[in-house]
Amino acid sequence: MTKNNLIVFILTIGVFSILNTEMGVIGILPIVASTYNIEISVAGFLLVSLFALAVAVSGPILPLLLSKYNRKTIMIISLGTFFICNVISAFAGSFWLVLVARVVPAFLHPVYVSLSFAIASSSVSEKEAPKAVAKVMVGVSVGMVLGVPVMSYIANLFSLEIAM
Repeated sequence: MTKNNLIVFILTIGVFSILNTEMGVIGILPIVASTYNIEISVAGFLLVSLFALAVAVSGPILPLLLSKYNRKTIMIISLGTFFICNVISAFAGSFWLVLVARVVPAFLHPVYVSLSFAIASSSVSEKEAPKAVAKVMVGVSVGMVLGVPVMSYIANLFSLEIAM
């Protein structure tokens, strides 16, 4: 595997992880609602809608504002934020902490995904750029498709904490 292929692979795994986090919460809403003693509709509305709202608000703005900074640093900050917030949400004592820990990284979601596409296309030759972007898009697609069933399976097999 060449260095450029490794970069594209890492970006693909990164977007898969972020999309899996985004979509996966849908599969564990009954467990979240039961754990925090709230209605499933409230948990779903708040966890899914506020995440999506944060992505929608930050999508057109943050990638542009952060484009003047080092790409690698922004990518590491984005993934680090997702990781830390996922750990916080896994061990949160209250639903409101889970909600905050899900919404905060949502603002960086469009930053990471857009940078992944840009880095994938610029890390290979011009001829190979569409293929590199397509590979990263596979990470997006697989994360969206497998997020719900995988997290639901993990939560039912092990626990909510492990699924988060």
